[in-house]
Amino acid sequence: MKKENKKYMFTVNDVKNFKHIPDDLLEVVKNKLETWPDYNEHDKIERGEMDFEKDGVSYGYLYIDETSWDDEGKYQYQNITYQLVAYDSTNSEYSYPCDSNITDKFDLILTTPITRSGSYFFFFSYYYDKPQLSIVKIAQIPEQVIPAHEEVKLVDVKIR
Repeated sequence: MKKENKKYMFTVNDVKNFKHIPDDLLEVVKNKLETWPDYNEHDKIERGEMDFEKDGVSYGYLYIDETSWDDEGKYQYQNITYQLVAYDSTNSEYSYPCDSNITDKFDLILTTPITRSGSYFFFFSYYYDKPQLSIVKIAQIPEQVIPAHEEVKLVDVKIR
């Protein structure tokens, strides 16, 4: 997976409002990721295949951001970022996570690396690698030349 040094799409106030993922819920996500094949032609998150229910609560992933394609000749690379959310799936209008039915946003972030090859003149083949888990945290930046402040950062989570 290609790492990028960039400012994240969340503000410090956003992160302060995220619910910390409990260990049992994190284990469910890790177990679901173990079923992710090494060679996958579909984004299982986008297709809802990684969504789950636990203790009567529905969990899914909210699309957050994607990088632009990094062209390295034969292959191009991109990352898509998702956030774990709890949502009300009984809402008759929406059975997937969206702004109107999300009940909790968690500090768990999934970053899916994508590789594509081909051409827009013909077609592209897409390959989705296993997502990397991260916990979004607030980092306290000490005073240096600029005043002390807080920034958002992601901390990687080991799957197994």
